[in-house]
Amino acid sequence: MQRLNVLFAVLAFSLVSLPAFASSQDPKGDSLEGRMQALESTQAEIYHTLAEKKAAGLASRITERITLSGLIEVEATAEGIDFADGGSDAASDLVLATAQLGFGLELTESLSGDMIFLFEEDATDLEVDEAAVNLELGPWSGRIGRQYLPFGVYNSHFVSDPLTLELGETRETALLAGYGRDLFTVSAFVFNGDAEKAGAEDHIRDWGVSLAVTPLEGIALGASYLSDLADTDADLLGGADYGERTGAWSAYLVAAWRQLEFSGEYLGATGAFAAADLDADGNGAGDEPAAWNLEIAWYPSGTLEVAARYEGSDQFAGQPETQYGLCTSWGAWENVSLSLEFLHGEFEAAFAEAGEEERELVTAQLAFEF
Repeated sequence: MQRLNVLFAVLAFSLVSLPAFASSQDPKGDSLEGRMQALESTQAEIYHTLAEKKAAGLASRITERITLSGLIEVEATAEGIDFADGGSDAASDLVLATAQLGFGLELTESLSGDMIFLFEEDATDLEVDEAAVNLELGPWSGRIGRQYLPFGVYNSHFVSDPLTLELGETRETALLAGYGRDLFTVSAFVFNGDAEKAGAEDHIRDWGVSLAVTPLEGIALGASYLSDLADTDADLLGGADYGERTGAWSAYLVAAWRQLEFSGEYLGATGAFAAADLDADGNGAGDEPAAWNLEIAWYPSGTLEVAARYEGSDQFAGQPETQYGLCTSWGAWENVSLSLEFLHGEFEAAFAEAGEEERELVTAQLAFEF
């Protein structure tokens, strides 16, 4: 918990100092969104958030109304683990980490649909990842179908997903409504999650809200809430019913200035689970899972970026208590990215599922969008 207090202190300092930080920019400098759009065709990485990954691709028009997009990622990994009992293990692999194919259908200016197929070697068999119908009427928007919910943002410049995403990523069949203006976007959604209260009838009772704000040039921040943390793809309860529902919240901040970008995000339970529902360390008290991620990225050129990460988790079984590392990415050709990262993780004994003490992970990735 001490590390979480440090995180809150860092974010609080950032919120206080960033208005002055932003006002010191060159008046001709771009906003965060504008800068990223300017680098869209030459940036070192194809995407930096989960939403951007799902939208990756060139959306090439194959008929008057249908577009096609795709993303291919091949990764080579080398991993070394030291165990608390003095043992060690090492492994390496080469996998097709992502094969994603998306179709878009434009019926009218206001009504559209999209469908995304996904395959991840050793992780996800070929499946319909997303399939939804979209409606846009001025500042109002709606989306219904299988989709990733706007709980957390997961901004990152690394190949490996941040721990915040490992805990909070949520894909469900849901109804989402949103309202957006230049300075803010707010959305709300309802769905029937997989986790259910023991003895309760199966109804649509899960929900969430999110808010994204861009108050100043180069600054984006927001927060979100999910009614049931057990509904995320982390599958904390392993498919078992629970006695008490536990919600979750997330907050993030992204600030860009010239060739630098800072991002921070926290995501965690609003309180402890009942001990009968989740008690990974077996101490008789319910767990209160949380994760956080801090990153700073430097863009020496439009096709090269270097990033550092410091992240951690609390009472999140199987994940490092702290983890840090470096990643460099190069836009070798248009729509092609090469990345190399190193991460060092340290585990809390009570939440290390296989007795891990330390882990070192090296990952090289080739990403290609079309």
